[in-house]
Amino acid sequence: MRESLALASRLLSSWLKPAQPSYLIYFVTARCNARCEMCFYWRELDAVRPETELTPEETDKISRTLPPLIQLTLSGGEPFLRADLFELIKPLLEHSRPALLSIPTNGILTEQIIKVTGQICSAFPRLRLNLELSLDGIGERHDRIRGHVGAFADLLRSWKELKILRLKFPNLRLNTLSVLSALNSDRIFELLEYIRTELKPNRSEVMFVRGEPRTPGAAQVSLDRFKEVHEWLKKNARPKTFLDRLREQLAMAKRELIIETVRGNKMILPCRAGGKLIVMEPDGWVRPCEMLSVKYPVPPPSLGAKDFRLGSLRESGYDLMKILGSAQAQKVNNFIRASECRCSYECAALANLVFSPGQMPRIFWKAFR
Repeated sequence: MRESLALASRLLSSWLKPAQPSYLIYFVTARCNARCEMCFYWRELDAVRPETELTPEETDKISRTLPPLIQLTLSGGEPFLRADLFELIKPLLEHSRPALLSIPTNGILTEQIIKVTGQICSAFPRLRLNLELSLDGIGERHDRIRGHVGAFADLLRSWKELKILRLKFPNLRLNTLSVLSALNSDRIFELLEYIRTELKPNRSEVMFVRGEPRTPGAAQVSLDRFKEVHEWLKKNARPKTFLDRLREQLAMAKRELIIETVRGNKMILPCRAGGKLIVMEPDGWVRPCEMLSVKYPVPPPSLGAKDFRLGSLRESGYDLMKILGSAQAQKVNNFIRASECRCSYECAALANLVFSPGQMPRIFWKAFR
């Protein structure tokens, strides 16, 4: 109950400060040890320059300009390829004090995953860590989709070790993430049953393939199929605690929002990207979201800027709030509002729900019931 009240208090405070970001997605690296066929980030992976990645000394400087966060998500590439991952994120956790930390991973680097997960859970016992292992098929199919021989076996080994670690750290949640694409649409329910009966995660989530995948045909999957998956997840959800029920209700509302947005090709809720939701790239560039530059590869003349980046943390003296108050940030946010930008980006859909005061009371009530 104390955890729930603290989250509610943090959320209320966030609503009262609409100009401050509350959800930060930090791409800690663009490097990856997989070559997923449905990856929308593959161009960045192929153009990776590891020497430009932020250092722990730099994230310490950045952390001192951050407001309190509700959600911090570490992404990539593969986050656990950073040998200094704990040192890199420690100042961010200390200064922004997020209520929730999420780390998606392909589960290949078992030893590094166990080491860093243990460090985080031990150093920050009040932080809820959602470790999200990506699973897109069973056995060889998963390996083929992920472009890495042995990926399925590695994931199972990581899962087994993490289940042992979860017994020691009650703040650790083990979840699965799957991407619905043309590559697994025909056997998605077989996969979900396997996850439910064999892995028994705290929760499972399925994302709708987005952007321009490495394999173009991967995006050819129907929205009706995604709706069927949504109904399956809704029917089979078994959250135990209030926070787990709240997260499940949010996930249901998020999927419904994505379905409505894609089907109608229209903005349903005002997009919070560039304001409450911010993306930080491996080299310190700040963007409003992951998808804007994919949706608009060539920015329209009306933007009055050459791209959608809000600014560079290195060039701004590591001051995030300075970037968010810049003329460039204002131009991009005006464009998002004027264009009624819409997409199937899950993180933005979630932010649009969480940071809309008119939406959350209904979701809280459903979780409470």
